[in-house]
Amino acid sequence: KAGDVLEDDPVGRLKVFVYELPSKYNRKILQKDPRCLTHMFAAEIFMHRFLLSSPVRTLNPEEADWFYTPVYTTCDLTPNGLPLPFKSPRMMRSAIQLISSNWPYWNRTEGADHFFVVPHDFGACFHYQ
Repeated sequence: KAGDVLEDDPVGRLKVFVYELPSKYNRKILQKDPRCLTHMFAAEIFMHRFLLSSPVRTLNPEEADWFYTPVYTTCDLTPNGLPLPFKSPRMMRSAIQLISSNWPYWNRTEGADHFFVVPHDFGACFHYQ
């Protein structure tokens, strides 16, 4: 039966907590430049929207397997539609500082169970800058 398969599926038990961050990290950036919705880096917006309405979302951080940090690091675009990668590391550091100061979950694992969606090719370098 389909229900049996779902009960045995470890993904079905996955729980993701979505941080509710100040709008400067996501909503205000999108309001400033709606091109982000159709830009090649729109994955960060769509992942956020998906997780907000997903059955894997938990409102209880104590039961979370993963913690999603909705920071739109590549959505701040130049007039030519290019991301501003020099701003992204600062934004990510600011979000990490906020999270680690206001919630205990980052500090438990030094962020090992947290994730960002950073679709820009420089994204892997942002946290280390």
